[in-house]
Amino acid sequence: MEADGKFCAICQTAVEAEHAATNCPECAAPYHTECWDENGGCGVYGCAQVPKTEHRASLEIPVSYWGQEHKNCPVCQSQIMAAAVRCRVCGTSFGSARPQDTNEFQEQAARSARAPGLKKRVGWMFALCVVPFTSPFATIVGAIWYRMRRREIAALPALYSALSKIALIVGFGQMLIALIVMLAMSLR
Repeated sequence: MEADGKFCAICQTAVEAEHAATNCPECAAPYHTECWDENGGCGVYGCAQVPKTEHRASLEIPVSYWGQEHKNCPVCQSQIMAAAVRCRVCGTSFGSARPQDTNEFQEQAARSARAPGLKKRVGWMFALCVVPFTSPFATIVGAIWYRMRRREIAALPALYSALSKIALIVGFGQMLIALIVMLAMSLR
């Protein structure tokens, strides 16, 4: 076959006259015969001669963690698969397949339980720091509260950390403006 000056869609090199060449019977794309045979068909997207793909499950390798196929459940200590996100014995669900010890799991569960209340408090702090009337008190209390819980707030979605920082900046800005206005009024 004459395919001089054309590129093989599989290996992306020129198909020279001295190479054994094959053209796709459907789209007429040129290939090295070796590339066509190795691929099992055409390499052009949408062509009917494209080889059938293997299903993902047949390609997957069993998941393991640190070379182990099993891990201990942090609650009941039963042996479960390393990729499990739920214990088949006690029914405990995990946030990830990463193995955790009991203390780490309990800390994560406690943080997850406190998260809704923490999110609500961040919202209230933002609202109270933005309102000029409540801003001075809310900013001072909010700054102390934020300093004590900044690690927990950082574990929440980034929105809550940003809201608390914006609230404190706006609150301190309003306090500074109020102080400047009061000084200007007293100098009159």
